[in-house]
Amino acid sequence: MANILLVDDHQIIIDGLRGLLEGEAEIGTLYEANSGESTLSVVREHPVDLILLDINLPDKSGFDICQELKKQEDSPRIIALTMYSNTGYINKMINAGVDGYLLKNTGQEELLEAVRTVMGGDRYFSKEVMEALLAGKLAPKKPKTSDFIQKLTRREKEVLKLIVEEYTTDEIADKLFISPTTVTTHRKTLLRKLNAKNVAGLVKKAFEFNLLKD
Repeated sequence: MANILLVDDHQIIIDGLRGLLEGEAEIGTLYEANSGESTLSVVREHPVDLILLDINLPDKSGFDICQELKKQEDSPRIIALTMYSNTGYINKMINAGVDGYLLKNTGQEELLEAVRTVMGGDRYFSKEVMEALLAGKLAPKKPKTSDFIQKLTRREKEVLKLIVEEYTTDEIADKLFISPTTVTTHRKTLLRKLNAKNVAGLVKKAFEFNLLKD
């Protein structure tokens, strides 16, 4: 079960989140914080697995909190939960190392899906955020280490895009009119070229290095 820290400076939001999460089988203890300092204090004092983090807090920004926590060896997973759909905010949180990004109009089903996904080791972005990323509306800064990435072929980019969109091997094969074996070969090549360990790593590199743009 995941112990979750609910962070927001509006108690009504925390109460609403508690109502959505309490009683679910995969949810453990729910902690609360209403500021950046109290967030860091709870993380120091309790076994927090995941933080649902508001970006706009009275004393510290969500960006600063995320960056500070991600420097720790055993950092909790972090999902930004905010009203801000502005691409500047989303881009900044991605660069800070956030594991997921949801808007506050998110329903219970998607909230629980995001929690399961992030606790499973993957990243989760709401539909609106994913559409913006795939449309190339975001341009996360390319770290200098992008130089080590070998150039991807057109077909490899096509496979990567479909992997990011969560298509299975068979579905990718059908869409691209190639065999499942060829899809598997492309996936292995992508893992090698992007220095990724698994599919979650491929998705992270795709956004980190802005590889989905034509």
